[in-house]
Amino acid sequence: MLVIHISTPPTTTTALYIYIFSSKAYLRNSPNLMVKGKYRREENKRMNFSVQRLPLLDALQKVQTVVEKKNTIQILGNILCHVKGQELSLYATDLEVGIKITLSVESTTEGKFTLSAKHFLDIVKELPEKPLHIRKKDNSWIEIICEKSKFSIVSLPAEQYPVLPSFEDKQYFEARSDALINMMDRTHFAASTDSTRYHINGVYFESLENSLMRMIATDGHRLSFVDQEVFLKSPELKRGIIIPKKGLLEFRKLLDPSEEILGLCFERGFLFAQFKDCYLFVRLIDGDYPDYRPVIPKSMNRLVKIERQKFNSALKRVSLLSNEKSRGIKLCLESGTLVILSSNSEMGEAREEIEVKYQGDSMEIGFNSKYLLENLSVMKSDQIEFHLKDPLSPGIIREVDLSNHTYVIMPMKI
Repeated sequence: MLVIHISTPPTTTTALYIYIFSSKAYLRNSPNLMVKGKYRREENKRMNFSVQRLPLLDALQKVQTVVEKKNTIQILGNILCHVKGQELSLYATDLEVGIKITLSVESTTEGKFTLSAKHFLDIVKELPEKPLHIRKKDNSWIEIICEKSKFSIVSLPAEQYPVLPSFEDKQYFEARSDALINMMDRTHFAASTDSTRYHINGVYFESLENSLMRMIATDGHRLSFVDQEVFLKSPELKRGIIIPKKGLLEFRKLLDPSEEILGLCFERGFLFAQFKDCYLFVRLIDGDYPDYRPVIPKSMNRLVKIERQKFNSALKRVSLLSNEKSRGIKLCLESGTLVILSSNSEMGEAREEIEVKYQGDSMEIGFNSKYLLENLSVMKSDQIEFHLKDPLSPGIIREVDLSNHTYVIMPMKI
């Protein structure tokens, strides 16, 4: 018996096979066309499955935020869908952040395909609350059927999708979700957005003594850090890690206060997070975070206690007439009184006076109102403490009944 196998290059969609058995020859155009009118199939069953709409919609909304928006690489605009057993796993990545969400389906076959994240989500959003039937057709087309609605969508080969790090074979340390939520909310806004200062384009996460962890963010004009117990059993972090801002915000979106415990793993330049039915990875920033400790003032001789809501409202009003670029406002301290001033040569000036608890010399100091307001927005106590030294030294803001969050803000000339 003589067998000859001829195949076109792998980029083509078909392969021509010539089989010679004794004196008989057959031509077959893969997968199911054969001379003499007979059909053979390489795949006895096409991949198809059924899934409930609401769980799928929830999963698509979560993975959509991770998908590459600029579409510099076409496949990164797609979601990888992998059906195995009775589970559908959805993957999305921009190569810096990646997510995997698993949900239950009804399926008799296994397989993979990719679909445009935007189109997949838009379609599922508009469908009625009925089960979806999804199947893979010839030539990489995907069919979605829901009652009388039917969509056929072109897909890209799953083989083109980048290989993501493995999620399951890690040693995860149990962490408190409420602690992480608190730390992220109180720091992320202070991280730099200047692409030339890559090492501070994220938050720094390091271990302290007595099982405490510290999260820090700075942009050079302000510094925010929180100390808190996070892990039930602390991992051995020999050095701190820098979590990029986008990765941190994607992580924050997945944190649910009702899910008290999650798993965290630090491995080979990645942060891995394990949730109930979801995994996330974040590629860490490689480098050394600048030494932030010298920036924190050691001695302050002026203490001002202010009602947070009154201070916040007054700042918002006065900042309306501040310089649009610098956002500068001036704080004028007198015994028992704080006057807030702003002026703009093109628009005018504003003045607001509020009562404060302060006993000391008069002092005037300038700050960026945006930096003050962003910090006040994440504080929850009724009263805050504003520690000051002189017009050229940074100030420190803390909540009266919460000492684990410190906000350092640099003054500015007005």
